[in-house]
Amino acid sequence: MEAMEQETLAAILTISSFGLLFYAYGAYPIFLWLLGCLLRSEGSERSEPKQWPKVSIILSAYNEERIIAERIKNLLKLDYPLDLIEILIGSDGCTDRTCEIVDSFARRGIRLIAFTERRGKASVLNDLLSAARGEVVVLTDANTFFDPEAVRELVRALWRSPSAHAVVGRLELRSSAGSGNLDGLYWRYETWIKILESRLGAVLGANGAIYAFRREKYQPLPKEAIVDDFLIPMLMRLRSGGKIFFIPSAKAWETSPERVGDEFRRRVRIGAGDFQALLWTWRLLLPWKGMIALSYLSHKVLRWFGPWLLLLGFGANLWLLGHPFFQLLFFGQISLYVLGLCAALFRRVPILGAAASGARYFLVLNAGLFLGFGRFTLGIARPFWSTARAEGEAVQSAELPLGFPSQSILESGPAETSGDAA
Repeated sequence: MEAMEQETLAAILTISSFGLLFYAYGAYPIFLWLLGCLLRSEGSERSEPKQWPKVSIILSAYNEERIIAERIKNLLKLDYPLDLIEILIGSDGCTDRTCEIVDSFARRGIRLIAFTERRGKASVLNDLLSAARGEVVVLTDANTFFDPEAVRELVRALWRSPSAHAVVGRLELRSSAGSGNLDGLYWRYETWIKILESRLGAVLGANGAIYAFRREKYQPLPKEAIVDDFLIPMLMRLRSGGKIFFIPSAKAWETSPERVGDEFRRRVRIGAGDFQALLWTWRLLLPWKGMIALSYLSHKVLRWFGPWLLLLGFGANLWLLGHPFFQLLFFGQISLYVLGLCAALFRRVPILGAAASGARYFLVLNAGLFLGFGRFTLGIARPFWSTARAEGEAVQSAELPLGFPSQSILESGPAETSGDAA
């Protein structure tokens, strides 16, 4: 009888673990799609503002000398009245030529606020927001490039959606086909979910590349904050309500990490920030928060605990290998792990190569969450970032056949790219 009870418990744990993962990654988007078919987006027929508001574009930079000049030129080409734009760039203790380059654009209205001490992006953003004069704030990254209409589209969306306290633009991630990094593919999947959530005003957080909000709604970030782009809109929502909408017409692009090692470091940083953010925003999971609670649990929290669900499901499955269904389930898990770990070997094989790359990305995502949680729990996660390596500077360990980075990569710190939470 005891053996039967153990098997029953193991079956419940196995099915529950993988069932929750299936719901988070598959069933939840389908549910959103069905619900969205019954609803209509808010404010889509409202006219443009009669008078466009003043906009503050804010960017925090650390050692961005390779890209900062092109980024500024990109911002100066925006299709928005130049007399209604101010561009503030904060240097978080840069040690290269970033400040010198930004200063060279002072005559064109670019304001540099240089901080000699490196304190982290959250502290820089707090200070830049205090200095901003625009009614609307647009936050972005140094390695992001806007379409000319991007800011106008963000402002128009805020005008058309009175209940919105933030709007998020569409970011395209570009990488070479041979890099082996499927961040762009995963990002397209995430973008689809944002579109579905936006119909309900239930977009979660933002991505640091392109989003906007009314300055009066801003709540200063804790200086220890790691994933500022997720926290800023969520803290607004926690303290003053409101909705977040996704605006596909506000377009931007950036280059995703070319090497899996760089992507893994980014996921470790985001993983640490995810659990930190959960401690500060857990009240949004309370049932009376409505749709935001469901979206937060389904889209974020269940995925954040994905590594533990995978481990629990795998361990419980070991007790059930005498049953054909659970044998098949176990074989599927082993196949996933083998494909992911050997993805580099299968890269050029049709169909199998794509499946292996997808499996590897899924493993990198969850391994990053697992290690990020460990770093946060041990108190060694820091609110700093480092610029991603140039192509020629990438270390050889990122090219290991297994596709996972060496310890030297893990210790070198995360790359600064879009920080949308996993």
